[in-house]
Amino acid sequence: MAGRPARAIAGLAAAATCAGILGMTGPARAAGQRTPPVQAGFVQVVAHPDDDLLFMSPDLANDIRRGEGVTTVVLSAGEGHAGIGDAHDPLTYVAQRRQGLHSAYAAMAGVPDGWRVETVRSGRVNIEVHTLTARPNVHLAFLSLPDGRDPRVRVGRRAIAQLEADRGSAKCSPTVTPPLSPYAHCYTHADVVHALVTLFTLYRPTVVRTQDPAPDRRYTADHTDHKATAKFATEAVAAYGRPVAQVDYRDYNLGDTPVNLGRAVSAAKQRYFADYRANDYRINPEARNFASWQLRMRYRWPRGASWTTRAAGGRLQAFAVLSGRLYTWWQTPTGWSGPASLGGSGLAPSLTTAGGQVFARRGGELVAARPRYAGGRWTATWTDLGAATGTPIAVPGRTGRPAVFVRDAKGGVSVRCQATDGSWTSWQELRGPAAGTARRRAPKRSSPRPRPTGSPSASTTPTPTPSASPSRRPPVLPSLPLPGTKTTPTPSATPTTPRTTPRGSASPRRTATTPSPGKKATTAPARKRPHVIPPTRDVQDGMDAVGGGAGIELFAPTRTQVLQWRQSTGCSFVYAGAVPGVRPNGPITATRDAGGNPTLVYEEAGSTAIRQAKETGRTWSGPATPLRAVFHETGEAPVPTGSRVPPPALPLPAVGVPMVATDGTGQVYAVALAEDGRLYVSSRGPAGIYGPWRPVA
Repeated sequence: MAGRPARAIAGLAAAATCAGILGMTGPARAAGQRTPPVQAGFVQVVAHPDDDLLFMSPDLANDIRRGEGVTTVVLSAGEGHAGIGDAHDPLTYVAQRRQGLHSAYAAMAGVPDGWRVETVRSGRVNIEVHTLTARPNVHLAFLSLPDGRDPRVRVGRRAIAQLEADRGSAKCSPTVTPPLSPYAHCYTHADVVHALVTLFTLYRPTVVRTQDPAPDRRYTADHTDHKATAKFATEAVAAYGRPVAQVDYRDYNLGDTPVNLGRAVSAAKQRYFADYRANDYRINPEARNFASWQLRMRYRWPRGASWTTRAAGGRLQAFAVLSGRLYTWWQTPTGWSGPASLGGSGLAPSLTTAGGQVFARRGGELVAARPRYAGGRWTATWTDLGAATGTPIAVPGRTGRPAVFVRDAKGGVSVRCQATDGSWTSWQELRGPAAGTARRRAPKRSSPRPRPTGSPSASTTPTPTPSASPSRRPPVLPSLPLPGTKTTPTPSATPTTPRTTPRGSASPRRTATTPSPGKKATTAPARKRPHVIPPTRDVQDGMDAVGGGAGIELFAPTRTQVLQWRQSTGCSFVYAGAVPGVRPNGPITATRDAGGNPTLVYEEAGSTAIRQAKETGRTWSGPATPLRAVFHETGEAPVPTGSRVPPPALPLPAVGVPMVATDGTGQVYAVALAEDGRLYVSSRGPAGIYGPWRPVA
């Protein structure tokens, strides 16, 4: 009900003691009822009202506009600090934030802002569910747990994080609701998981979206509620029992990445958020972080372009992680078959294939699965390859055995290689010139509080690092300041003058005010030094590599460039510098052309253009004109279709990015995992034209 005064919606919180005032249309529903509301394909699980609008859009908005069934579950009431240091009533603020979501969702659906409130029963708990009257397949569900920054609740701050960590359900946290509300309850860990499973069972999602369970520590710190919510959602997805695609989204550190939404898309996102923001008194319209998040959307685990491979006999095989487990589809003499479970548990969505194996993250570890088909069923043997921070990329080397690369805990790249006898080398960190350069240029001991920028284990004596010849090495970009870490100088009526550092840097160390007559000058507190990240410590998820008899070439995107390493001998790699002229906006795809030359395909930073650069004889061509015949999903690596005439549109958008693969007979296929959870295949005909997409049963 856009434009409705705040006091009208505030009554939702105060009136929670009366079902009639809430407009409840019927009795509480049993979780296993056979006639649920209109079936939805998408469930978002978020910590606060507005997390979905800031971090999961445009995906969320696109689904609502297409008419899909969408349910968003908000774990916290979102009261925050309302009533602490101001006269705002916390329950009124909770209701106002919900009204903001009402307005934004109605605007995304393009229908009047009218809602009815119902109750869903989950064990001992009543869940408050709001349904958009003109679009009854759009729902908002509220668990009303305390906001993590609210110290007034019985368990204190970080209530959701405390519950998530309490796997034994020894403690409970009361909801932020009126005392006699039918939704007042003291939630345990088990109650939260059971409530989510109840809602999954009711609305039957094929895609579950949630937040970042493991924020990148190099960048802006995240909210504990976000991390705990993502972990709760992951546990509930595993307990749900049906295979669904889980998609995790980056949150606060979005602002540390390049803008990746086009003008029209970001403008629409801003309009919907403005509908919400009008009801949230705690949001400063000029706040830079909120404006920054509305220009971006990024996945925590990009799925990459290496999830289909040619298996034994030349037949194609595709893999995906659903509900934390590994599934496969495979080509048969008469078509395609699947899916079949290969087991595993707790797997992150991204994976890569090479050498007859599938590599994926499980918690903080890298695991490898070797699928086998015997006795009419698929099985897999699993190998633990040790700690891994980022998403993996694997590629066969000169011997045909795979090398697997991951972004490591330092923000660089580490590699393990498999020998011909099946054994694996230990993890080896790939070295580049930035760390050595940083050591050589380290401030003298007389400099105030120097911050090391090299490897923590580096000695003070410069050590040579492998690199390409000087003529091939492009200039190394300066270390990047970490956005959001600078402190704002103390406001003053008179201008402040920055004082240069001993080395002449323009970065201010202290600010001083001009003294008034008769008063002494005062010095503001020293500003924090911005945290700097060397280029080879700024590697992002979304690497890719090419291999084969010519050796492996690895390409690793940072926030400003693409770094390149070449295989030397065995599992040794030489740093070749940054690929000249390439400014990536996210994950990249590396292929070889017909002549064996490495080719990069990427979205160019600052635009939505898809470009390519080709290496011939170790010389890179300039980026080509924008490519149009590509598969491209925001936040994923673009993949060329291999044809000037692209395949027809998928019935539903893809989860991740489609792939193009050629089987042993030379037949070319486009393969996509769609949002309905099914694999779709399109074959390319003799004229280079793709046929219709066909789902694999």
